Amino acid sequence: MKKLFFITCIFVGIVACKNERQPVEVTIKGYDKIEKLQWLIGNWSHLTNQKQSYENWTKINDSTLFSHSFILVENDTVFAEHLTLEQNKDNVFLTVVAYNEKNEEPVVFKMLPLQKDVFTFENPEHDFPTRISYSNPEKDVIHAWIEGTIDGDFMKVDFKFKRN
Repeated sequence: MKKLFFITCIFVGIVACKNERQPVEVTIKGYDKIEKLQWLIGNWSHLTNQKQSYENWTKINDSTLFSHSFILVENDTVFAEHLTLEQNKDNVFLTVVAYNEKNEEPVVFKMLPLQKDVFTFENPEHDFPTRISYSNPEKDVIHAWIEGTIDGDFMKVDFKFKRN
């Protein structure tokens, strides 16, 4: 009996030594969707004789971008808002707060699946716009647009910015 116990212990010891531990692979999920929007970071402007439009995007952290956007007409600010782009798990949300409009309540838009390098955010419950889109058609250019319906009529407003 002692002999059987001794042989069993040796066998278990040999098998245990051969069972090398495989390294455990830990995958830390990054913010892959928000990373695709990093090109927004910087100061952007669209200048015409009638108005000057500005968007200034900064990176808050790995999951969040922030912008202050405003329009000047003859040195008067006629519109201003701040925007936050944030990835939360697998979704990206664009939160817009327009100053002096609708009690400055935030409006949240959810990013739709990427199509042809156009980042579109949608909130079908919002009055106007129901969609906000951003694209980077060429280096140092933002083409953005808002769209939706007003009084039953479809409306689209384009914005083209150049990097300062």
